[in-house]
Amino acid sequence: MNTFRTSSGFAALVLAALSQPVLADDCSDRFTEIYMQLDQGVPTKTVATTQFKGAPATVNDFLYLSQDHHMTVPTEPAGPWVLTYQNVMYQSADEGKSWAKVRDLDSAQNADGAIAAKKTNAATIRNAECGEDTVDGVALERVAADLTVSQGMVTENRFTYWLSRDDGFIVKAVYETTAPNFEMVTTQTIEPAPELSLPTPQ
Repeated sequence: MNTFRTSSGFAALVLAALSQPVLADDCSDRFTEIYMQLDQGVPTKTVATTQFKGAPATVNDFLYLSQDHHMTVPTEPAGPWVLTYQNVMYQSADEGKSWAKVRDLDSAQNADGAIAAKKTNAATIRNAECGEDTVDGVALERVAADLTVSQGMVTENRFTYWLSRDDGFIVKAVYETTAPNFEMVTTQTIEPAPELSLPTPQ
């Protein structure tokens, strides 16, 4: 009887040990799936707070209809609004009453470039961690990992996402970034905006 118990306990330990890499791989795959998204497939409103170490925080509203129609509104401190619409970037100094063209864009090319950059960065994903947090009484999926971002300059990052258990919508994201000459944390709170309407300059 003792032999049976010992063998069973050993087998359980072996199975547990073997299961750990699988769980880690599953979590890394889940993080990669989320990270590779360019958008959430629906109009959204995001409040983004960016804090550089040793500097005041800045806050922007980001209103998103599509990859070719979105707007950034700086709120703290206030500043010119920036709108992208039909491959043109516009700027407004009077809270959207008038728009001045800044430059032409290529949204499709930009999207392709973003996907390529994300694929490069995704190869560095490590230390993935998955769990659950309760926020305001709502259970949210939490998915986090470290990764190296190599576009522009090389930075080390810890990205954490919180998602609705109901539909997988990302409701919050925190991006912690470390570079040789700065440290930065960006916190985004995100909500669906099905009734969102944005300016359409001609």
